[in-house]
Amino acid sequence: MSAQPDTKDLLKIIRDLHQIHDYTVLLERILHEARIFARADAGTLYLRDGNKLYFNYIENDTLFPDGNPENKFAYTDRSIPLDRSSLAGFVATTGQPLLIDDVYALPKQLDFTFNPEFDRQTNYHTQSQLVIPLIGAGQKILGVIQLINAKFGGKTVPFSAMDKVHISFLADHAVLALEKAEMAREMVMRMVRIAELKDPYETGNHARRVGEYSLVLYDRFAASRGVSLAERNQKKEAFWAAAILHDVGKAGVSGDILAKDGHYNEEEKLLMYHHTVYGARLFPSPESLWDRIAREVVLNHHERWDGSGYPGKIKNVEADPITFGPGKKGKEIPLSARIVAITDVYDALTSHRSYKEAWEPNTAMHFIRSKSGKLFDPELVGIFQKCADTLDDIRRNFDDDV
Repeated sequence: MSAQPDTKDLLKIIRDLHQIHDYTVLLERILHEARIFARADAGTLYLRDGNKLYFNYIENDTLFPDGNPENKFAYTDRSIPLDRSSLAGFVATTGQPLLIDDVYALPKQLDFTFNPEFDRQTNYHTQSQLVIPLIGAGQKILGVIQLINAKFGGKTVPFSAMDKVHISFLADHAVLALEKAEMAREMVMRMVRIAELKDPYETGNHARRVGEYSLVLYDRFAASRGVSLAERNQKKEAFWAAAILHDVGKAGVSGDILAKDGHYNEEEKLLMYHHTVYGARLFPSPESLWDRIAREVVLNHHERWDGSGYPGKIKNVEADPITFGPGKKGKEIPLSARIVAITDVYDALTSHRSYKEAWEPNTAMHFIRSKSGKLFDPELVGIFQKCADTLDDIRRNFDDDV
């Protein structure tokens, strides 16, 4: 890594963080920007839940040199106790930051310790650490940023006192940005809960899984096309919310229709088709990236690659009565909707329903492959099947039984 950025760089980072509205994307950016600014080889962002700290995001240039964001899902079900048996636990318990030159040379009289288990499991060598609390309103500890192994000239060096000042300042502003983003996330999930009141299958965890699956598939696809990290991050904000809200229009459909197991007569099918239009009407502003992507997803995620989907080509979604046209085909369907078409079906297949048992992930993936070029975009299917391990991690973290 190069020499440390200056204060102007830090202020720009803070301004950029305040422009991010999505909670999930913001958490990832907070860790990444703190790590890059302090020249850290690795870092972990923990969030507090009760008396535990949960791994929320992890980056490590040595262990994950490609920086694949899906690596974070392999750790998010792991936790450490909120006590002084670890450095992060000590910081969360006391609210005091730690600046340590060598974790393996800590004086024995200290009332906190370093746990070398992660080093043993991964053959990584932790040396210097900077551990900063995330403190919210009322001095409540929300989480911890842990930066590992400052680098200079290719060598591991201690973090500096100014690193501590700068990252503490960044953490304070990160909390303010998180509190704003939390409000936006809560509004999104309230919209999901409105649909859930009508549709017994539209659970919050189903929506979250579809959102996370879709982000992974979008990021893999965009990276394969050479889309810049900056553009991917910008679109991921809106895309996550759009994917989560894919069935929000079901709030406008009769509960009796939604409670059926999918075997509809022709009249009932037309009533179900309406949910895509009802949802699209909630996002009317073409000037807003969020509205544009949300409308694409909500209106088109039931379209199929071969044109057999719905609601088809509609001249004006605001018009009544709604006239359904022939199905959109291939790349007439927006990319965002082609992605959610795959992830929505995959999650439905791997989830328990009152009328069926959950399919095994391998069986569901085989079905998705069998419909490549028929129901689903074949290029996206090829990428999706390479994400199996990450999909398993996401499903474990947002299990309906948890």
